[in-house]
Amino acid sequence: MKFNFLIIVLILAVSLSSCKADKDETIVSKAFLGGEIINPTNDYIIISKSNALLDTVLLNSENRFSYTLTDFESGLYSFYHGREYQNFLIEDKDSLMLRLNTLDFDESLVYTGVGAKENNFLMEMFLLNEQEDDKILGLGQKTVEKFDSIYKASRDLKLKKLAKIKLKTETSVLFNEIAETGVNYEYYAHKELYPLVNYKISELDAFNSLPKDFYDYRNTIDYNNATLKDYSPYLSFLRFHFNNLALQSHFKHSKDSVYNKLDIHYNLDKLSLIDQKVSNEDIKNDLLRNVLRQFINMSKNTDDYDQLLQSFASKSSNKKDVENAKQFVSAYKKLKTGNKIPDVKLLDRTDKETSIYQLIKKPTIVYFWSKKNKNHLISSHKRVKELNVKYPEFKFIAVNTDSISYSEQEKILSRYGVKNHNEYRFKSPEQSKETLSIKPILKVFILNKNGTIVNAKANMFNIAFELELLGMLNQ
Repeated sequence: MKFNFLIIVLILAVSLSSCKADKDETIVSKAFLGGEIINPTNDYIIISKSNALLDTVLLNSENRFSYTLTDFESGLYSFYHGREYQNFLIEDKDSLMLRLNTLDFDESLVYTGVGAKENNFLMEMFLLNEQEDDKILGLGQKTVEKFDSIYKASRDLKLKKLAKIKLKTETSVLFNEIAETGVNYEYYAHKELYPLVNYKISELDAFNSLPKDFYDYRNTIDYNNATLKDYSPYLSFLRFHFNNLALQSHFKHSKDSVYNKLDIHYNLDKLSLIDQKVSNEDIKNDLLRNVLRQFINMSKNTDDYDQLLQSFASKSSNKKDVENAKQFVSAYKKLKTGNKIPDVKLLDRTDKETSIYQLIKKPTIVYFWSKKNKNHLISSHKRVKELNVKYPEFKFIAVNTDSISYSEQEKILSRYGVKNHNEYRFKSPEQSKETLSIKPILKVFILNKNGTIVNAKANMFNIAFELELLGMLNQ
């Protein structure tokens, strides 16, 4: 009898244990995100992770939103509103509220609720990093010892702030890793930039003059940190780091001594180094994609495009990226200097369709704007107003890239107080943006009186822009 009782007890114990295990397996993570957007530029926010859209959340009549995450992976996510975005950390059982004003997006962003202290710390670091980045060109002229001491002191101060947070709040292992490695990688990024921002000597001489232990931290770099793959300090560091590694490699097998970011061999070296050192597919593909897009966006030497594309396609595991790159390169090759601009169709204020060729009667500048990028919308129109006075020999044409009516287009321009002059919009926005490769939005076409491309990648805010215009007038 005693023996049977013990068997029953054991069976019940195993059964209860099994039930508990089953119950644990069904427990799902849950968290809340909500907030208020002041001066919204549209009526929704987008929540994403690793560049994948998770959901679109509508603002209510009071410009507030709420969203519940269930069965999700704790980590870094992003929210987008208009053309602006910001990372945030959310973990199981967090209840996070944010508040921001789009007129001062990052600087106004504050969090309250469970998880707020951690996110406010990350935002504080983000803003400090921006301030330091703005100063680096000036500090690059200092001796390497002075430069390093300034940024090392900043790193130490940030780590002290982090230590205080950890004393006052029971922070998670995940937050601690993101915060601490983020601070360190920001410091390392500045060290990687030093040879490139020191204009007193050539980059080769700058590398050769560095202390032997200046890059000792490179022995501890984790090229495959999946936790940080969406964190800007980490990704920025890796981009600067591979720029430097490739440049040092390039100097060893070339006669160059200065940095030419559009040298095809240097860029091929960069792709190869990324492929060799990074195994995490998300991180590798992001770095490879960044190298290709920067080169194609900036280089006018279309003869180099296929060589870089071939190398990129052999290393990227993202089939969509490769296909997009092929289309991207194909479009840009059609936009080479000496070709006529593609004959995209535009709509005027009366919704009458017109060909871009019909508008070109003299040397012409074509620039683009979107309601999603308020700052560029305002600055580009103000800049053209100045240029129109200085260069009456040119015609300036503004093209809106959104799918909107003329009345909405006019309201947007009136709202921001910019003159409505020679304003058009694409008849087929998506197709036309692809045909003209309008990314980034600030790219400008300089055309001669026949519609032939002089420069398909001009930047009206660059000092060289006016020199180009003067060069055309003096021909």
